[in-house]
Amino acid sequence: MFPGKRFLLVLAVFALLFAGCVQQGGVRQDMNASGPDGAGKAAEPRELVVYTYDSMASEYGIGPQIVPKFEAKCGCKVKMIAKGDAGQVLASLVLEKGNPRADVIVGIDNSLLSRAVKSGVVEKFTPRNMSIVPERLRFDKEGHFTPYDFGYFAFVYDSNKVRDLNSFDSLLRAQLERKIAVQNPRTSSPGLGLLLWTVAVYGDPGYKGFWQKFRKSVLSVTAGWDESAGMFSAGEVPVYLSYSTSPPYYAEFEGRPEFVAGEFMEGHYVQVEGMGIVKGAKNRGLAEQFIEFSLTPDFQGEVPLNQFMFPVNESVELPESFKYAFKPARQLELDPALVEEKQEEWISEWEKIMKSG
Repeated sequence: MFPGKRFLLVLAVFALLFAGCVQQGGVRQDMNASGPDGAGKAAEPRELVVYTYDSMASEYGIGPQIVPKFEAKCGCKVKMIAKGDAGQVLASLVLEKGNPRADVIVGIDNSLLSRAVKSGVVEKFTPRNMSIVPERLRFDKEGHFTPYDFGYFAFVYDSNKVRDLNSFDSLLRAQLERKIAVQNPRTSSPGLGLLLWTVAVYGDPGYKGFWQKFRKSVLSVTAGWDESAGMFSAGEVPVYLSYSTSPPYYAEFEGRPEFVAGEFMEGHYVQVEGMGIVKGAKNRGLAEQFIEFSLTPDFQGEVPLNQFMFPVNESVELPESFKYAFKPARQLELDPALVEEKQEEWISEWEKIMKSG
């Protein structure tokens, strides 16, 4: 080896070792020496891989709004990959356990928390700006997931076709037989939320009695929320399981204020969505920075009209169309420990009921 090239190689190795110790704003700065002559060359921007659900990554979701902002801050690239509904996102990570492609998982909520933690695919991380999140919304006390939005499950309906929905009993009307779309609790976080909502209202085993009656009203059980919403938009069903914050979308973008959410006298089950770092993430520093970014105004300000949920940063001003949304007088939620213990049993019982004649 020529002395000049040996000298350049020593410098390159030193640069690599030095770069491993340096971070700027939580983003590791990499340097390398590449090319046949060993000349220094700037590294390609690293890529943060984010697994999330379909609606977030779609052209109408929050993804296209927040990804360019984060890329400008981190000097990196972000690859957001849609994996279906949140339950399907988690299932994808479980399949990749030990050799994950993703650095961050987005969309795990309080209903899926126990399943996600027990699967062993996420690591603990508490962002430095966690104080922005109200204590009541910090659904993961062990610190695996950071909340970024919240909402309440509700049945959305076309008020030109269906009269007022104000209770679970109102879903059992003969006029609604085979008129409602819901989601599968095994593959969908809203579907699981609905099941837990009925347990919170009717207790165990009381929830089974409700579902035995309600299944007659159900036309379709879809794998995820997107499919149910598509059926509703196409006029295939006049009612579907969604959120109390869904009507602002229809008012804002479709001019359909007649699409409303029924506020139930029994109360509504809360959903808090969070994101976490994948165990074995190849870009841990970028993952941490992304999660901290999710609590900043640049991200939180995009939540209402892109996620159609409430931002966890309650100082964010809500748009005018959110007058069609509601926060229920009574918020329902089950003890996470009880959910962890009974969730599989409840889902299995639900499956038996829905498959029965």
